[in-house]
Amino acid sequence: MLTWTPLSTNAEQNARDILSAAMWLHSTFKGEVWLWRGQARKAYGVEPGMHTRVLNEKKFEHTEDAVASATAALLKIARHALLDKQGETRLPDLALLAHLQHYGAGTPLLDVSTDPLIALWMIAFANAKEPDSLDGESGKLFGIRRPPKERWIAPLDARPYVDSNIPSVSASLGNEVWWYQAPDVTERLRIQRGSFLLGALAKSASTNRHESTIPLDLGDEESNWLKARLLRRGEPSNTTRSTSDIFAIIVRGSTKKHLRRLLQDRSGLSVEAVYPTPWHRPFISQFAETYGRGRSLSLDMPVLPAAKRSVKKVTVKKKTKPV
Repeated sequence: MLTWTPLSTNAEQNARDILSAAMWLHSTFKGEVWLWRGQARKAYGVEPGMHTRVLNEKKFEHTEDAVASATAALLKIARHALLDKQGETRLPDLALLAHLQHYGAGTPLLDVSTDPLIALWMIAFANAKEPDSLDGESGKLFGIRRPPKERWIAPLDARPYVDSNIPSVSASLGNEVWWYQAPDVTERLRIQRGSFLLGALAKSASTNRHESTIPLDLGDEESNWLKARLLRRGEPSNTTRSTSDIFAIIVRGSTKKHLRRLLQDRSGLSVEAVYPTPWHRPFISQFAETYGRGRSLSLDMPVLPAAKRSVKKVTVKKKTKPV
């Protein structure tokens, strides 16, 4: 994956350079639209939570079929807990997954935002309770190319996520990445300008987890268009063409406190605004935390059938009575 790290060793200047570069990439080039994702730890790649659950489990094959089965199990559990109810309506599968995902459940959806400031916030504020808890680690700001319109999924698409009898979301993924613009199922989703990317678990995912487990063109580091473009920032006719689906800007740990100050002073964002309390759904947070990316699939999936044992047939001879 192509990366760029600001040259300045001054942490405060570093924060300004990152903010400036992100907004410049976001708004300058016609025909390019990037979706943004911030991760407080740079060690992790672009990996949906359900992919993590499948890849961490040795008892199940690391395939998209396993992802689909695990997602079907999660949906069944969530519906049993009546978390699909919104007033007098019931959420279809994708909308319910979006609801769960935004509170931390491990689903096949990948959180992204149309706003780079929100993504930077996720890097600078490790969590609502302890914003500075990951200041000792570097983070990553990902820019991911928005899929073309023919791969957009409507907010209330009512297809089941998996079904063997009728068209389903899982069966339509192919080897492409899709963009799902969920309805405003949560206040948090609306405030964070959130949407989701969806892609099948790549065959190389087990060995490529530090980059991406969904099928994205990662680019060629030898011809790093991102570095070339940013090096010429401010020069006339900067026509360096983007040739990958994703890039990452490295945010050093020492930069995060300055980035927090910048975002609070310049964006109008606050912890309370970005992480509103779900007063109308008091149990959704606890449910999502329970079914996060660290939960073992073995707790929710049917036990795998044991190998059939070959049972040797024993013939019991009847004793004959003496004549």
